[in-house]
Amino acid sequence: MSDGERAEGLDLVIIGAGGHGTEVLSYIGDLGREGARIRVRGFVDEGKAAGRWKGSEILGGFAELEAFLEYEGGQAVRYITAIGDNRAREACVCKIGRLKPRPPEPWTLRHPRSIAGADVCVGPGTCLAPGSIFTTNVHIGSHCIVNVGASISHDTELGDYVNVNPGAVVAGNVRIGAGCYIGAGATIIDRVTIGEWSTVGAGAVVVEDLPPFVTAVGVPAKVIKRHR
Repeated sequence: MSDGERAEGLDLVIIGAGGHGTEVLSYIGDLGREGARIRVRGFVDEGKAAGRWKGSEILGGFAELEAFLEYEGGQAVRYITAIGDNRAREACVCKIGRLKPRPPEPWTLRHPRSIAGADVCVGPGTCLAPGSIFTTNVHIGSHCIVNVGASISHDTELGDYVNVNPGAVVAGNVRIGAGCYIGAGATIIDRVTIGEWSTVGAGAVVVEDLPPFVTAVGVPAKVIKRHR
């Protein structure tokens, strides 16, 4: 939580009014109880009608978001995506980048019960959920999700749009490419590289490098599907 969020406050829109959206809203409530001043202006979701939702508002889709931003004028509004599907999250970020006259900037959510050691770098738009742990010298890309109870060890790098699901364990010196989906309870042993846009199934144990665009499951993890 930055000093600016404590003193000046933050206006925020959440992209995605689904299950992860409700989690993000809850995390923001936790930040508020720690002293952050974050005002959620509403949710953006192409699949839901505008109106009250979960104690907040659905503004509408991206056209309504653009109108909302224009109405706000010079007031700074930030956004965070709350969409578990990595491709859908990437597509939403691209749509936001095309908004006029000026797209909003992404905001990074660090839950107060997320633990980060020395030299941990987190990209814009990323969500660090409660109980997530980052030891030291870890680099997390933009618009990632590191979920409840996941742990990332030393000297590990995650590319943009990675989703690490609850309870996953990523050991040291691991490289996870952009867009990868690491299932709940999966384990990635040390010095493994996972190619971009690959999926590791829930509970899998990855003991050797995986190429890009594959799905791997089991103990030890084996490739069962190639996406290209």
